[in-house]
Amino acid sequence: MSRAGIPDPSHFPDPDPRFPFPHSPAPTRCQTEPATFDFSRGSGVSRDAREGQLARARRACSACPIVKDCLKWALVNKDLTKTGVFAATTPLQRTALRKRMADRLGPDWTDVLAERDRARRARVAAARHNPLTISQARIVRLDREINGPMPKTLTPAQRQRNMARLMAGLKAA
Repeated sequence: MSRAGIPDPSHFPDPDPRFPFPHSPAPTRCQTEPATFDFSRGSGVSRDAREGQLARARRACSACPIVKDCLKWALVNKDLTKTGVFAATTPLQRTALRKRMADRLGPDWTDVLAERDRARRARVAAARHNPLTISQARIVRLDREINGPMPKTLTPAQRQRNMARLMAGLKAA
């Protein structure tokens, strides 16, 4: 502890460098109203008051433009998020989410997330340098209009139907 009871920052663990703290061009509610998100103080507060504070924090998070990245940062940096509300989640909820991530992706789930983020950034960068041709963009637009968003896995019948529609789109283009 340093002077005035403020913790010494050197005692805090470093955040995972693969997941930078998310930033928004405009100040977020957690920056302008930090007391709404801090549940470490006020242990003498009634349960109803705490529930009300939690509801206000969740409403503020639901309108935040960086909530998804905030949740990812809070999940990866467990030691830095032991208290408070991050991305509308409490510490207990984040613990449960970490367990689900480990069950789903394995014990090295942070490495899996980091690799997915790296691959996504590479795809975005490549798309900037190699945009789709007009014909390719038409095919993608036609596919989305007809099929809607693509499911993660397609059945053989869906694959065959999609191929037929794409070939018909190519002939029309």
